Amino acid sequence: MFEQFTESEERGQVGIGTLIVFIALVLVAAIAAGVLINTAGFLQTQAQATGEESTEQVSTNLVFLSTTGTVSDAEDGIDSFNTTVQLGPGSSAIDLNDTTISVFTDDGQSQEFSGVDEDTDNNDGGIEFEDDSRDSSVLSTDSTDDDATATIEFDIGDANELSEPFEEGTTVDIVITTSEGTQAENSFIIEDPLDPQLEGGDEIRLD
Repeated sequence: MFEQFTESEERGQVGIGTLIVFIALVLVAAIAAGVLINTAGFLQTQAQATGEESTEQVSTNLVFLSTTGTVSDAEDGIDSFNTTVQLGPGSSAIDLNDTTISVFTDDGQSQEFSGVDEDTDNNDGGIEFEDDSRDSSVLSTDSTDDDATATIEFDIGDANELSEPFEEGTTVDIVITTSEGTQAENSFIIEDPLDPQLEGGDEIRLD
């Protein structure tokens, strides 16, 4: 009888030990599952944010529509030019006040324009719009909006680093970099020679 009681007691102790181990394993598995779920959620959020950023970088872009120049008084080149841009297909709105525009020529001239120049009488390195009545620097995604396109004016004079009129045969490159890092590029070559019928102040198509 004593031996039977001892075996029963030992079996009970083994059962309790097994139960404790089982509960511990369940707790460890639950904790591990929680960590995995949290990690998966974090990775999903990060992947979604990265995807949205990548989509913006690819889809946010500008398209050059046209570029014109004004013949210099010496009639040997241009002393200003305008370029018209609009949003690319599927692009979200772009604030030109948050863009940087770089102008380069093959004869070594260069100028960087950043932000909108509120004082159109004194170019301090900002972007100037041809239309002084334009009340927004944002290119809208609404095709019916008057702000769907913008014409940017570049004066060539002593007020900035584009200090010499662009002569006949000069190649000019324009690069617009948005706040998302996308770039739109355009280039043109001034006719060489210019049409002899042109006079100073006349407008010519450059692209």
